[in-house]
Amino acid sequence: MPTEKRTDAPRPKPGPARRTRREGPSAPLTREGIVTAALGLVDRDGLKALSMRRLGAVLGVDPMAVYYHLPNKEALLDAIVEAVMAEIDLSVDHPEDPPEERVMCAARAYRDAMLAHRNALPIVLARAPATQVALRPVELLLGVLRAAGLAPVEALAGMNTVAAAVRGVVGMAAFADAKPHAQELARTRANLPADQFPHLLEVMACAGGPFERDFEFGIRALARGLIAEAGRHKRGGLPNSGR
Repeated sequence: MPTEKRTDAPRPKPGPARRTRREGPSAPLTREGIVTAALGLVDRDGLKALSMRRLGAVLGVDPMAVYYHLPNKEALLDAIVEAVMAEIDLSVDHPEDPPEERVMCAARAYRDAMLAHRNALPIVLARAPATQVALRPVELLLGVLRAAGLAPVEALAGMNTVAAAVRGVVGMAAFADAKPHAQELARTRANLPADQFPHLLEVMACAGGPFERDFEFGIRALARGLIAEAGRHKRGGLPNSGR
C-alpha cells in the first residue's frame, strides 16, 4: 500500500545548547547568524558534527535555506576561518612599542583566537585566510615588519614564518592530551644509549614544561632574528633584491 507523503512534517528542533540568537522560524536568516551557529556547533560537538542538515536543525530552518547565503560547504568553511580570524584582537598593537614587542603581541593575539576554537583548528590550519576580514591581522603584521625595516619580500617571509611558528605551537598545545605520559617518556629515555643521544636525553628531562614558556621563548627568538635582520640592512649590510 503506497505511503502518503507528508507535507506538514515538523522541522527538526535545535539542540538545547543552541548558539544563535534566532528565537523562531520568523527570525531572519543571515550569513552572520549561519556562521555563528556553524562555529558554535564545531566548538561544541567537533568538526565531524558540521553538516548542512545539522546546521539547518540548529538554526531551525530547512538546510536548503543556508545555501542562499553560502553556496556550498567550502564557502561555509572559509567563513568559519574568517570568523576565527575576526576574533584576533588587533587593538593589542601599539605603533609606539618596539618592533619585537609588536610582533609578540600579534603572535599572542593569533594564538589566543585559535585556542578559543580548538575544534575548528583543522579548518583554520588547512585553509588560508581569503576575505578582507580574515586578512586584516595579516596586514597588521606585515605593517609591523615593514615599519621595522624589512623589505617587502622579507616582510612576507617573516610574516609567513611567524604565522607558521604560531600555528605549529598552537597545534601541539591543542592536542596536548596526545603527548606521551611520564611513564612512556621514562621508558624511551631508558632505551636510548647515552653515548649516541646525549643531547636528546638531556632535554627530555625538561619535557612537559608549560606551554606559555615554550611559546614565548620560540616566538621571541624568531621576532628578535627578524628585527636583527632589519637592523643589519639599516646599518649597511648586504643589499637584498627585495628592496
